[in-house]
Amino acid sequence: MNVLFGSPVGALLARPWVDPVGLYGLQRWYLPLSRLWAAANLAGMDVARFREEIGLALPGFWSEARLRSLLARHGRAQARADETRAAWETGLFDPAGEGDPERLEGQRRAAATTHLATRALFYPLLFPRRPPLARWRIDAPEQVECELGPVLDDASALYVAPIAVETLAISRDFVRDGIREYWLRAPTPSARLQRRDGSEILYARVAEPVGGTGDTLIFGNGLCVESELMSMDRGPGPQLAAMGWRVIEPVSPYHGLRAMPGFYGGEPFFAASPTSSMDLIAGQAIESALLAAWARERFGGKVALAGISMSSFVAQLAASHCHLWPVEARPDAAILISHSGRVEDVTFGGALAAMLGLDRALVEAGWSRDSLARLSRAIDPAETPALPPSRIVSVLGETDRWVPYDDGLALARRWRLPEENVFRYRLGHLGMPIQLTRDHAAFARLRQVLKEG
Repeated sequence: MNVLFGSPVGALLARPWVDPVGLYGLQRWYLPLSRLWAAANLAGMDVARFREEIGLALPGFWSEARLRSLLARHGRAQARADETRAAWETGLFDPAGEGDPERLEGQRRAAATTHLATRALFYPLLFPRRPPLARWRIDAPEQVECELGPVLDDASALYVAPIAVETLAISRDFVRDGIREYWLRAPTPSARLQRRDGSEILYARVAEPVGGTGDTLIFGNGLCVESELMSMDRGPGPQLAAMGWRVIEPVSPYHGLRAMPGFYGGEPFFAASPTSSMDLIAGQAIESALLAAWARERFGGKVALAGISMSSFVAQLAASHCHLWPVEARPDAAILISHSGRVEDVTFGGALAAMLGLDRALVEAGWSRDSLARLSRAIDPAETPALPPSRIVSVLGETDRWVPYDDGLALARRWRLPEENVFRYRLGHLGMPIQLTRDHAAFARLRQVLKEG
C-alpha cells in the first residue's frame, strides 16, 4: 500500500475529486451493506430477527429458505472470526498462552477480514430499495439534559478519571521487518464508556523499531476505520515506527475489537448521537491519558498525541483539558489532522453528516442547533489550550467539506498556533492519509516540536 501511495497513482488519489466519489460510494454501497451485515451479526440464524433489524420490507423473492442460506454463509465466517479472536486473546494475553504470537495475529486478522467481506453477500438485498444507513438510537434532548445537566455546566467533570497504569496488560510480542509489535489491554478508565457489567475494554497496538528508544506517538483513527481487523492493512503504526517513532494505536470505542452488538464499526458514534459522540470523544481522551502515562513510566522520553478526522476531536480535547490529569499523563505535544472546531458545525454543516442524515435524524428527535450547541460545548475545544500553542501542529485539507476546513483553520488561528506548525494541502478528507504517506513534513515538524519542548 505504501508503494501505491508513493507512486504517481498515489498523487492522483491525493486530490479534491476523491471526496465526492467516496461520499457517493459510502451512501450507495458501503454503509447500506454494513447495515445489513450488522443486522446479520445480531440475528444469527433467526430470519425473523434479521427482517426486523434491517428496517426494510424485502420483496417476496426473499423467502425464509433463501435468507436462511444467506445467513448461514455469513454465520460461518462470523463464527470463525469469533473463534480466532478468542484464541488470540488467550494466546497473547494469558501467561499460560500457547502459539506463535505472529501466527495468532495473522489468523485473527485473516478471519476478521473474511467476516468483514461477507458484506458482499448482501448485495442483492440492496434492490429495489436500500436499507437505512444507520440503526438510529438518538436520545431526546430532555433525557440528555436530565442525565448530563451537571456536566453541561462544568465540562471538566468529563475528563477527570483515575489513571492507573498497572491496569494495562501487555501481550507477548513478535518482530516483523525490524518492527516489534504487541498489544495493550485494560478496562477503560472512562466511567461513561464503561458498561454496566464492567466489560468495556481498551485495546491498543504498539509498533516500535527494534532497539529503538524514540519518542512515543499515540495515533487515533478515523470514523469507521478498523485497520486492526484487516489482514492487508497494517495501519500507520509500522509506517511511523520505520521513521523512528514508537507508535501506540488505540482502538476507538464502537470500532473493530470494541464494536457493539448489532452495529457495524463506528456506527454508534453517529447513530446514537449526540450522547455517543460525546462519550467516545471524552472517553478516548481519558484513555489516551492512561496510554501516555504508561509510555512515560515504561520508556521515559516524550509523548505526542495524534488524531485524524474523528480522533482529531480527541486530540483537541486532550490539548484543551490535559491540565486536569497527573503530569505523567499529559502529552508533550499534539498533531491535529483533518480537524475542525465546534461539533455542531460539523453536524449541521459537514458533508458527511448531511449524507448520513444525521442532521435530519437529530431534528426528528427534537434537537435544534441551539440545543446541540449547549451539549457540544462539553466536547468543543477550549478557547485557550492547556498545551502551549507552540506544541500543537495542525494539518488541514483546503477542500475538506466532511470536517469543514474553515472551522479547523479558525481554531488554529484562535489558538495562535505558529505559522510553521500549520500545514495546508490542496485536497479533501479522503486524500489526507495518502498525502501524509507521501509527505512526512508534518511529522518531522512534530518531532522538532518535541525536541524544542
